[in-house]
Amino acid sequence: MKLRMRLIFVFVALVLIGGGVAWFLHHSVQYGTMARISVDGQTVEIVDLSAVTAPYTIAAGEGNTVLIEPGAISMHSANCPDQLCVKQGKITGGVYPIVCLPNRVTVEICADDAAAPDVVIGGAVS
Repeated sequence: MKLRMRLIFVFVALVLIGGGVAWFLHHSVQYGTMARISVDGQTVEIVDLSAVTAPYTIAAGEGNTVLIEPGAISMHSANCPDQLCVKQGKITGGVYPIVCLPNRVTVEICADDAAAPDVVIGGAVS
C-alpha cells in the first residue's frame, strides 16, 4: 500500500511540474508582430501585422501572392506544383516560417526589435 501511494504521489508531482514548465514556456515566449517576406534571400517587404486593419495581398517573386491580415500572414497562391506553401495556412507566431522552395519565397514572423535575437540557443542573451 505504501508503494502505491508513493507512486501516485510521484506521478501527481511529475504532472504538476510538467504542467508548470509548459505554462511557463508558453507564457514566456515572445512572438514578434513584424512579418518579413523574402525572395532569393533578399527582403522584399516587411509588414507590421499589428498595424494591419484590413486584409490585402501582395506579389512575392514570380507567381506567389501573400495574404496579409490583422495579426496573421499566409501564402494565398503560388504557381509551384506541390502547393505546400499554400496548404500550410496562416502563421501568427515566429515558430515556423512559410517557405515556397520552387520559387524561393520565405515568409516569416520576426522580432519587433531589430536588435533582438531571432533565436537563442544554449543560454541567455547578455
